[in-house]
Amino acid sequence: MLNRISPNMYKNHITPWFIILVVTLIFFWPLLIGSNWHIPYGGGDLESFTWPTYQFTSESIKSGNLPLWNPYLHSGAPHAADNQSGLFYPPNILLSLLPKVSYTVMEWMVVVHIFFAGLGMYYASHKYHQSRSIYPPILAAIAFQFSSLFITHIGNLNIIASASYLPWVWLSTTNLFRSLAYKDASITSIILTLSILSGHAQMSLIVALAIFVYSIYQLTIANNKTKLLTLLIYTTLLTAGLTAFYIVPSIEMSAYTNRINYTYENSTSYSIPPEGLIELITPILFGRGPKYFWPGWDRVELGYTGLITLILSCLGLFYKKKIIPLVLVGLIGLLLSLGDATPIHKLAFLYLPGFSLLRVPARFILLTNFSISMLASLGLHYWQSQNFKVKHLNFTVISISLVTIIILPLTWTITSNKYEGGSISNLTLSITVALITIILVRLANHKMIVILLAVEMLALGSWIEVDYRNPEDGYRSGPALEYLKSQPPPYRIDVASSSWQPNYGLMNKLESVNGLHNPLTLSHYDKYYWSVNYRGSPQYNFLNAKYLIADKNKPAADSSFVPIYTEDPMVDIYLNTNSHPRITLKYSSINIKDNSEAFTQIHSPNFNSKTEVVIVNGKNINSPAPPNTELTYLSYNAIEYKIKVITPTEGYLVFSEVWYPGWSTTINGLPVETLRANYAFRAIHIPPGKHIVHSKFTPKVWSTSLMFSQASLILVVAHLFYSAIYIINNKSDEIHK
Repeated sequence: MLNRISPNMYKNHITPWFIILVVTLIFFWPLLIGSNWHIPYGGGDLESFTWPTYQFTSESIKSGNLPLWNPYLHSGAPHAADNQSGLFYPPNILLSLLPKVSYTVMEWMVVVHIFFAGLGMYYASHKYHQSRSIYPPILAAIAFQFSSLFITHIGNLNIIASASYLPWVWLSTTNLFRSLAYKDASITSIILTLSILSGHAQMSLIVALAIFVYSIYQLTIANNKTKLLTLLIYTTLLTAGLTAFYIVPSIEMSAYTNRINYTYENSTSYSIPPEGLIELITPILFGRGPKYFWPGWDRVELGYTGLITLILSCLGLFYKKKIIPLVLVGLIGLLLSLGDATPIHKLAFLYLPGFSLLRVPARFILLTNFSISMLASLGLHYWQSQNFKVKHLNFTVISISLVTIIILPLTWTITSNKYEGGSISNLTLSITVALITIILVRLANHKMIVILLAVEMLALGSWIEVDYRNPEDGYRSGPALEYLKSQPPPYRIDVASSSWQPNYGLMNKLESVNGLHNPLTLSHYDKYYWSVNYRGSPQYNFLNAKYLIADKNKPAADSSFVPIYTEDPMVDIYLNTNSHPRITLKYSSINIKDNSEAFTQIHSPNFNSKTEVVIVNGKNINSPAPPNTELTYLSYNAIEYKIKVITPTEGYLVFSEVWYPGWSTTINGLPVETLRANYAFRAIHIPPGKHIVHSKFTPKVWSTSLMFSQASLILVVAHLFYSAIYIINNKSDEIHK
């Protein structure tokens, strides 16, 4: 007989919430201990990229500015259009209410989203399976929230946040299929929108792929196919409308990043190797965590959801009608995660729009993790409902099969010496854990199985991304920072110190020529920056890198860089004596027709960056620099500046500012064309006379797409409000009757 809780207790879902919360908090024990225990190991993207990005976003919003442009890294780049910024994700906006976005806040953002993923999985499993017991959905929740993708990417908040919405979208879509109501279609659109706004395009695509497969299956079996198709089209269009202000600028930006030139080899980097699938059974063989990983291939998420989960998912296959969409989703995720090991990924790369911009196929294993977790929930429900003999037979067969599956591949992997670093201890430990787990599952009841899974996931995951360090060390304030902030802007710094994080400039509002590697860095600037040859070259000096920050007593450039501040105990500051001003007037131009020719010209030994400018499709000017010119900033901020210009003859006002569509410029209030100069930067033609030049970042693509999003938001709010009023009126009528 099944053990059930009281209807009131189940209605309130108090017990499941409590269990999932407790397991989540135990998993993240370092945050409860405090001190200098932190996640992830080595800091990862959370420390070096996400934290300064969210801090910048928070401070900008707090000051009343919408950060469409980020001037503090890579000499400036779009911020809102960078989908990694998560600028419009509601939880990130709420961070602006805090006095400061500390690293602890970032860690708890990770915890909250992993808890949110588990909670969503509980409700998705409960709704999909219509289970009367709380234990199968809880098991699915624990398996999913601590599966490989979440654990491998504890340091990437954007990935975790976007992936956490998968079960919630599945839940809302299940409601939609059963109700065929526009209200549920609107709710599904809202949840998909949140997943997209959370800031990781690939994970949002993976979430959408799961729902697409689920929807196609439901269309094939639906009685009212026309209405369901109409609702699905409505959901798609509404989601596109709600996210247009975010997606359209991101699509535009992608055309100016290195991703537009990805080859198939680029796209398949970080795939799961076929032998890595053994880690669906055990995560120990190849070394769990960055500290212990030993194979020659890249460390990626390998699909582990718990051995108990895998065993129970086999039992879940007995529910033939319910498993088809889950099996389809799981298989598609598995095949795509293998990258070029199967033809599926190649077909998607060639024929799916936008797919060629993606890397890391291994992340598609999220779909397999989701499928296995849902099937395991069904399996536990099946086990609860069968007599002992059937259970005994099932588990005996499965146990023998799994032991065989474990021993043969693990023995082959170790003895083949394919990768250096494998050890018999890994093999022994893997088999021991597998055998003990199978025996315990064989003897346990359904409550104990949930506990055993929690113990398994905690024992094999809660320690792998823990580190003892102070994440603030790389951003620590000091005399050097105070000195730099006392200097009159605008100027840029070049961070060449191991004591400062690459994104130190972003965290402390210092404009920098470099920063942490970002796959979405504008490709023309990225190419320019890595071609300057050496610090002090003419191309380098054009960047306005006035100050070089180097480790203490370790000069990072030639004698043209003079030490001017050595009072900081960690770093020294050098003045680049040949640094160009941020804005200059040039009276000699080299006119070319395309950007590739511009790149060649600026690296020509005959090119003089102090007096000449390379212009794409501009007016030819060639005259000596006149006397009595004036060039001064009247105002300057991240996305707008005014400049006073006095010149007796025509010339070019050249900005050491990165070229990107959306920058508009006026001279005395009249719009002028912003030209591309020196391959990666901007310039405008200046007629003789006295002028006020006003340059501002106002991308039309953002303002236009924003109108569509606003209209979609009004539509969905009005519709949900109408639905709520309708429900309230119906209930009121029932009470009166």
